[in-house]
Amino acid sequence: MAWEYKIVHLVADSGDEDEYEMRLHGSARYLNELGKEGWELVGFLPHRAAPHGSRYHVIMKRPVG
Repeated sequence: MAWEYKIVHLVADSGDEDEYEMRLHGSARYLNELGKEGWELVGFLPHRAAPHGSRYHVIMKRPVG
């Protein structure tokens, strides 16, 4: 089986707790939308330029065709 891959940048950091929760749930909604399009989350990497926060590169895959 052949796969196609997508890398998505997600940001959830914020100094304010309410904004953090909003961004976190927004990221989950976005990942759910990608799931509906057939994308599966297969891995993630912390964003190297973000020493203080929650920023990630998310690796998605889905079958080609």
